[in-house]
Amino acid sequence: MMRTVSNRVLPLAARYGSVLLAALLVYYVIREPLNAAVSNISFPETHATGPGNQKNIRPVTDGEGANGEVLKGLHPASAPEDPHDKSIKQEPISDAIEGANYVKKYKPDPTPYTPIGDHFPWITHSEAPPPVPENNLPPHPHVDEATPLLVGFTRNWPLLLQCISSYIAAGWPPSDIYVVENTGTFHANRQQELDLQNPFFLNHTALAKLGVKVMATPTLLSFAQLQNFFLHTALEHDWKFFWWSHMDVLVFSDEDVKKNDRDHDWDHDPYATIYERCVGLLRYLNGPDMPPWATHFFEYDHLALVNRDAYLEVGAWDTHIPYYASDCDMYLRLHWAGYWQPQSEAGLVFDVAAVLDDIAALFRVPGARASFKGDPVYATVDSIPNTGSEPKQKELELERAHKEAEQKREDDMWPWVDKHGETFAHLVEVATRMQDAKLVDEGVRRNSWQGRQMGGQNDPFYQDAEGFSNGLETLMDAGRRVFADKWGHRGCDLLAMGIEGKDAWRLERDWDVTKSPGSEGGNWGRDWMTGTSG
Repeated sequence: MMRTVSNRVLPLAARYGSVLLAALLVYYVIREPLNAAVSNISFPETHATGPGNQKNIRPVTDGEGANGEVLKGLHPASAPEDPHDKSIKQEPISDAIEGANYVKKYKPDPTPYTPIGDHFPWITHSEAPPPVPENNLPPHPHVDEATPLLVGFTRNWPLLLQCISSYIAAGWPPSDIYVVENTGTFHANRQQELDLQNPFFLNHTALAKLGVKVMATPTLLSFAQLQNFFLHTALEHDWKFFWWSHMDVLVFSDEDVKKNDRDHDWDHDPYATIYERCVGLLRYLNGPDMPPWATHFFEYDHLALVNRDAYLEVGAWDTHIPYYASDCDMYLRLHWAGYWQPQSEAGLVFDVAAVLDDIAALFRVPGARASFKGDPVYATVDSIPNTGSEPKQKELELERAHKEAEQKREDDMWPWVDKHGETFAHLVEVATRMQDAKLVDEGVRRNSWQGRQMGGQNDPFYQDAEGFSNGLETLMDAGRRVFADKWGHRGCDLLAMGIEGKDAWRLERDWDVTKSPGSEGGNWGRDWMTGTSG
């Protein structure tokens, strides 16, 4: 047996052994001449053909060129550079690029806002909030229904504090209010690691004193993602219905107007609070013979009541449309699915960007005045010029006299407020002026409140305030483009155009995209319900 194997192996070893020996001889004979030839080749400038298509990039090696000059940065092929040798000085990439004279040019420093102060000294120095006005106290015991109110927060702590306080002062049970912290700062606010001037600062201690709950998103979410987080939270808590509110609102129970509320005890209470009327509307919508409904709007969705399962049935919020136009997409899909989305009043809801100097005024605390920086009553008297034609001059003088009378009326109120607290009528007047100030010049600065805080440079998870706003603007434009591509039309007036839910992603664009992107032009700004300019 062994003899048979040897007879087969020996001829094979003789044949392939000679081939292996020949290969080794060739390698050692030609290696040195080949290395020498390659090292003397002078490489011309290379032109990258990759994705960047960069030009004028020289080889990054050390050695000697064909004409004898030393080529800095060239290594002989036979001596590859040791990447672990720290004695070798590595030149910056920019030094190897011809004509790279990049100079950093900085933007001008942003105009700083006045640092924010304490807008609610009562809650800072007390262990409990001011008492709620007697007629606005929430029902006790609690109503049978779950009545959660979710308020998302990302920036501007004083404005959120004012919003939450107004809901409590108007009669919403504090224990039913949930602030959803959507700052992307993880536990930094909970651990009190952020400065008051940081845009994302949130005071958990103050909110706990007010009696409201705080929950946090796992990371910074867009508006559409936050709305889906609300739906997720409703599922987790088994809430079939919930309310949500913008944080830049100021709300009041309407103390002057009686509305028909079958559940209200008019004999013992002069008016129904915003909370009582919201509960009454929930019961009405879920009554017999009512059509299926998805949303009830109070001053559009500044305050809205949500039927959770209706939203889930149509696929929830489209997160490809992160901010503006996401509401149009959501509410239109609910409409096409056959859901009713009525609108009515439950109280007074104001869209504001300013904050009261003392939020305790909402609780009618004596000495807490309903004043705010930028109040036009105090800002316009000195701005009226004394020049012009005689008729114009008389008109301006009359306006000046009117403004001075307004200012005097405000000043004359303070002794009463200092002794008895604010009145409902004056609070509504001030809130109206706050809303008018936000919407002046067609609302071009209506979101300026989002950039009021510009500090926190040494805080964890710091983000440049102006850069953060610019990033959001880019996402907003991108969302409009997605909406326009999804429905083939620029604008929310899809009902007026005859577009239907089945048309999503199926329509050709009705504009020339080479001349204008989907985020510009068209009918942006029109209302999705009526198709008219909002």
